Order: sequence, then structure tokens, then C-alpha cells
Amino acid sequence: MKTTGTLGRLFVGLILGALTVGLISFCAAKLPYSPTREQITDAASVPGALIAQIVYPEGVHTGKGAPRWGTVFLCSGVLFYTVVWFVILSIAVRLRGRRKALGT
Repeated sequence: MKTTGTLGRLFVGLILGALTVGLISFCAAKLPYSPTREQITDAASVPGALIAQIVYPEGVHTGKGAPRWGTVFLCSGVLFYTVVWFVILSIAVRLRGRRKALGT
């Protein structure tokens, strides 16, 4: 029974992770330019870039180029934000369980 809850949180985390990366991309593409917007979208993109750097250590200049660097970057961002959302959902479930146990 507990596995189903974990898988459910993982699935919801995956959906929320993909939506988070989509929102970051949407904001970077559609919002008018401002230094603040650039800093926020760049900071939110760093985790995906760091994970993609493991696969392509030299970035897009690796060997004959890096034709799949963008795909790795995108999937890495989704993976990172999936883990973040999974942790947030797990904490929320745990807190809700404690609240029920206390009878409040």
C-alpha cells in the first residue's frame, strides 16, 4: 500500500517537474527582457546544466559537437525538479500524517 503512495508521489512529481521546466522555458521565451528575468531563468536552469555537464563535460564543444546536449539538458532539468517535487510532496504527506495522528 505504501509503495502505491510513493509511486503516486513520484508520478505527480514527474508531472510537476515537467511543468516547472516548461514554465521556466516559457518565461524565458515570452516575457519581455529584464535583467531580473534573466537572472531568475538562468538560476532555475543551472541544475539541468550541471547534470548535463556530466554527460558532455566540455559543453556543446565536445568532440564533433554535442547534437543531443539540449535533450540531455532538458531531461536533466525535468529529473532535478522531479526530485525536488517528490521531496516536497513526501514532506507534505508526512506532515499531514502527523497531524492526523495528533487528532487535529
